Amino acid sequence: MLLVEDDLGWSQARVQPLRPVRPPRVYEVTGTAAWVELVERYPLEVTFSRRHDWWRTSRHSGRWFIPDWLAVAADHDAVHLTVAAYLATPGRALAVEGGATLVAGWDPDATYWLTDVLTADGEPLTWERCDDDGTQRWRPAGAVADGG
Repeated sequence: MLLVEDDLGWSQARVQPLRPVRPPRVYEVTGTAAWVELVERYPLEVTFSRRHDWWRTSRHSGRWFIPDWLAVAADHDAVHLTVAAYLATPGRALAVEGGATLVAGWDPDATYWLTDVLTADGEPLTWERCDDDGTQRWRPAGAVADGG
């Protein structure tokens, strides 16, 4: 919960333990080439909805594409963006057939689940952010600080 892009200052989070009902098919985005491959395999043009914001970030003025998540879900249960990919891709216009793409709205080491392959495995837990000593960390709600 520490690695959240555009943190909104949340002080609590409810976390649900999950388990897959079968081995999930996960597409690993390990860098720019893997993201470009995903977009080119499942292209969805989003020029009119993204052009303004993405041009300000990248200065690319042509067509924009993202993965068509519905099409991706036919072959993959989830897409995982590694920390390395997150660090290598943000804010960069990446060339794809017909235009460009940009990795936006992801957190480092995030997984977007596209199918119902996960089921609850236990009770939800509440975590709280504790910044008492100036270091941001999370702990289960009601846990006593360990002093270190």
